[in-house]
Amino acid sequence: MDAEPYVVRVPELEGWEFPAGRRTRVFAGVAGLPTRAFVMGQSQVYPGGGIPRHAHENEEVYLILKGRALMTVGDRTFGVTEGTAIYLPPNVPHALHNPTGEEVWLLFVYSPATLVAHWTEEREGGG
Repeated sequence: MDAEPYVVRVPELEGWEFPAGRRTRVFAGVAGLPTRAFVMGQSQVYPGGGIPRHAHENEEVYLILKGRALMTVGDRTFGVTEGTAIYLPPNVPHALHNPTGEEVWLLFVYSPATLVAHWTEEREGGG
């Protein structure tokens, strides 16, 4: 017997609005599809917005889907564009800034599947 498929439509998810200038929609892991080993989501970074510098125990990958941004990993800052994938090792501080007048869209995947603390900290004004 086949199981019913789990399906979500990412554009229909409300997601979370962050004060640093982005909307994040998690669609697997801590919300959405019932993955147990990883979290997957999409962030829409507004012009001038970003993801503040933070670190967490999870290893993570960003994939830039649209736009141009500045990525900082550790002490190194570099430009990223559509099609760029960035590996973020555990406990290494990282940040992303959109200095352009157009949105940046990125896909992120991290493991293990937890709710990273910096989301709560940022939404409560601490990050």
